[in-house]
Amino acid sequence: MTVTIELFYSPMCQHCPKAKKVLMEIAEEFSGKIRVEEVNILSSTGIERAENYGFKGVPAIVINRKAKISGLPSKEKLRMIIQRELESS
Repeated sequence: MTVTIELFYSPMCQHCPKAKKVLMEIAEEFSGKIRVEEVNILSSTGIERAENYGFKGVPAIVINRKAKISGLPSKEKLRMIIQRELESS
């Protein structure tokens, strides 16, 4: 099973690179079990996708189209949610 993670970001966001760094570190820990998709919310498709999830700000993360995290997540919280997703499949 692979966990799909969508990272919603803006090039102008000062916290988005930090969120990406945490996410990439977690992806390394789970070696190959995580697929990360970066979504620029300033693009037309990014705006539409963010609206579908109800996000008003970035960074924002969606895990397997279910779990939603707004703001800068902690590594522990992300790890816990991803582990739960892997175990439930």
